[in-house]
Parts: sequence; C-alpha cells; structure tokens
Amino acid sequence: MTRSLAILTLLLAMALAGGCNIVGFFGALEAERRRTGTVEVGPEYTGLKGESVAVVIDASREIYMTSPRVVGAILTEVHARLVENAEAERVVSPAEIQSVLYDEPDLLDRTFDQVAARFGVTRLIVIQLEEFRLTEPGNEYVWNGNAAGNVIVIEADSYIEDDVQLEHYVNIEYPFRSNTTVDEMPADAVALELLRRFSNRVSWYFYTHRERYPEYREY
Repeated sequence: MTRSLAILTLLLAMALAGGCNIVGFFGALEAERRRTGTVEVGPEYTGLKGESVAVVIDASREIYMTSPRVVGAILTEVHARLVENAEAERVVSPAEIQSVLYDEPDLLDRTFDQVAARFGVTRLIVIQLEEFRLTEPGNEYVWNGNAAGNVIVIEADSYIEDDVQLEHYVNIEYPFRSNTTVDEMPADAVALELLRRFSNRVSWYFYTHRERYPEYREY
C-alpha cells in the first residue's frame, strides 16, 4: 500500500468512526483538489500551426510615456510562449517588429492586411493595449494594477479583406486583494506579475495549457 493510499484509508476510517457524512468528506477532498490544482484547457484558435506569425502591439501614447518598456516586455513574453507552444512555422522576432515600427511609425494606421504583408506573414496578432498601470490615478499608496486591451487575430491569406478570426478583450487585475499597500509589495513585483498574467492570458488562446479552475482564477 502506498503512503498516499494509506493516508486516505486512515482519513476515511476516521470519518466513518466519527459518524461523518461520507458525501461531505469526499466533497471536501474534491474542493481542496480544485482549490490547489489546475485543469487542462485547449486552444480557442488553432490557426497558427504551420503558419508565419507576427505579433504587434498598438499602445496609446500615454502608455509609452508612463511605462516605456512595457510594450517591448509584453511582445517578448508573448513571442516566447508562441515559439514554444503554438507550432507556428515562423514567429517574427520582437527585435524585427520593433525595428520596423520605429522606422515606419505610421504602419499601424494601415489596414491589418497591409501590416501583415509588411512582415511577410499569413497570421497577424494585434494587441491593442489600452491600459497598463500599477495604481489608481491619485492613489499612489495602494496597488491596483490593471492591464487591459483587445486581442485580434487576422488571417492575411484569406480572400476576405482584414479577415478577423478571433477577437477578445483581456482585462487583468493584480493584486487580487485591492487593499495591498506599497509597503507590502515592491513595484517591480506588481509590474512583473501583471505582465506575466496578461501575457499568459493573451497567449493561451493559441495552445493547450494548464490553468487554475474557473472558481479560483484571479483574472
């Protein structure tokens, strides 16, 4: 008998000896398993497999002014996850994306198909980043991080112009406990976790992954 089975047998015996409700006992075990465990979730969009892909981030001027490194960091994180998991033939590097956008700042004002053509890809992922902040305006003493934006996938090889195949709004808040003060957690820790969660949520649309059960997700 394995150690885990022996422990389970002992707990069951104790429950029966004490007159506990057997259904309640196993219900508590299942609740704890869900609280601490993860579940496998499939991709919502599988069209990156075998395709060439570019990810671009269209952020507001305010974000570039207040958090100038955020766009590059999100781009790098999403790129790494797609390269590792999405089975794409090619994913344009963040360095190339940023170089082209630096030289052609009006590129994101063009049609999606034109942007895709500029990078020579069949799939274009556009992250329209609307918000990335660590505190509420006017309150610098309590962390209330928020990263939010629209995620769009375009199939540039379609006969339909600007063929949008996936569109979702991603809204991430961190810390989940809204009264966490700046004395309890450093700014870098808040920013990095917000960045990680946002990048995960954007990337998870495209490959099978594991995440917490719905009732325990903090997104």
